[in-house]
Amino acid sequence: MRSTIIRKGTGMLTVAAFFLFAFAVLGASRAHAAESAPIKVAVDMSLVPFQVQPYTENGTTLVQIRPLFEAMGVALDWKPGGNEINGKKGDRAFTLTLGSKKAVVDGQPVSLNVEAKAIDGNTLVPLRFVGEATGALVVWDAVHREITVFTEEMLARLGITKEQAAEYIDKYLASLEQGSDGQDEEPTPAVKADLQKLSGMYYGYRADISGYECGGACWDYYTFLPNNRIVVGEPASGGPETIDCGKTACSSYTIRDGVLTVGGSEKHDVQVSPKGNLIIDDILLTKVKPISGSLKLDGEYVYRGYSGMVGVNSASSSWEEWITFNRDGTFQSENLTLGTLDTGSSETNSGAGDSKKGTYAISGNTIVLSFDDGTKARYLIFLHPDSSGKDNVEDIQIGDRNFYVDRD
Repeated sequence: MRSTIIRKGTGMLTVAAFFLFAFAVLGASRAHAAESAPIKVAVDMSLVPFQVQPYTENGTTLVQIRPLFEAMGVALDWKPGGNEINGKKGDRAFTLTLGSKKAVVDGQPVSLNVEAKAIDGNTLVPLRFVGEATGALVVWDAVHREITVFTEEMLARLGITKEQAAEYIDKYLASLEQGSDGQDEEPTPAVKADLQKLSGMYYGYRADISGYECGGACWDYYTFLPNNRIVVGEPASGGPETIDCGKTACSSYTIRDGVLTVGGSEKHDVQVSPKGNLIIDDILLTKVKPISGSLKLDGEYVYRGYSGMVGVNSASSSWEEWITFNRDGTFQSENLTLGTLDTGSSETNSGAGDSKKGTYAISGNTIVLSFDDGTKARYLIFLHPDSSGKDNVEDIQIGDRNFYVDRD
């Protein structure tokens, strides 16, 4: 069993996890690739099959143009009886000629290290030209002999620039050269988990690469209660301290032979790592720390999500939700869609595109948002740790959403 250990830096959770999983598409468990190993290629999250396999010539990697560019949404046009190839995607256009080291991209001349060439009726071009012609970020992983192409649409979906992505990927590739797998080391918990004495709430993160399940990031919650009772998922009324099994659907649970059984039938793999972390279904979990005192937030926080794969699915979409918290206990929100708002005897949903304001109060691990229109929303809240393990007030969890102060 391989545990999935993903720690997060402020504002980069979904982004970091995306890159880790994007590279993992090419091979979940990989040794250093031999020089003779086939070169694998992926666009965003999809492997690209080729009739002619990529190869390296005088230090330059060449790739078959049609399957790769079509996977990126580039329209190609071959002039009948000629060697000229034209490509177009949106406002970008290029022209190249077989046997020539010169090309034109958006009206500007571009030099190629190796000329475009035909093999068995298929055209191959230098890898660098792929990025120059499309604006995509093209990554060559020499350790594993793998090429990953991140389209402009995907980077926009993640809310980062090409330069920011390149910086992260450079660090990832450097870690590969040093023998690391690119993931942060497993943290050491303050108190080691004991499967026979579990108590309190634990949370873990799963990357939702397609965005269809959770908008890019899924959060798993397990709250262990006295008398072998458990609540799986986010509590209905806020933090774990609000759970009342007399009013809330609590389930019984047992742990035996590495299996957590909930309600007699729902089963999960469970273990404790050598460092003492609880792991359920291969997801490393962190215990939710109570928020002490009367915390007041101060700053503009954003949550970003998406649905569908940009560049792969034409029906994809992305969104941002903003909350500005003030130390005086007031807040303003934009496009806030944090589920259902409890109005007492009735419920109303917060609609996308709305600008709302009101007051907030944090007690324990519960935040209450009191909107000026009279509605109230109660959610789980906790602080994510920074790289040193300390609580980070600029990186918070509200319900199933990770809000953070974007300093970039």
